[in-house]
Amino acid sequence: MKFNNLIMAALLAGLAIPAQAREVACQRKVDSIQRQLEHANRAGNYHRVRGLERALVSTKSNCTDAGLVTQKRKDIREQQEDIKEVQEEIEEKKREGRHDKVPRLERKLQREQDKLSQLQSELHDLES
Repeated sequence: MKFNNLIMAALLAGLAIPAQAREVACQRKVDSIQRQLEHANRAGNYHRVRGLERALVSTKSNCTDAGLVTQKRKDIREQQEDIKEVQEEIEEKKREGRHDKVPRLERKLQREQDKLSQLQSELHDLES
């Protein structure tokens, strides 16, 4: 009977290791939070430390690579909507003859597009 338990334990351990190995993106997220936590500790920012500790616990218990990919795709869709809204606002200001507002909105549009590029890059990293 002990031999069967030993075999079962070995099989279960073998199944758990590949699942953990696949969660590379989650491990990177944990590592990032830990670096931020160390920095916040050194800086004496105890409010940030508490928040990062909660984030670390939550990430360790709930994170999956698939969940990160899904969330990143959602963030990209939302960013694309934000870009569309700014573009519409630029067009509206041009129609109204409010050309003084356009340069500020164009700078905002550039920031939003840069953020979208960053999100797409992060998604690419997650998927590779």
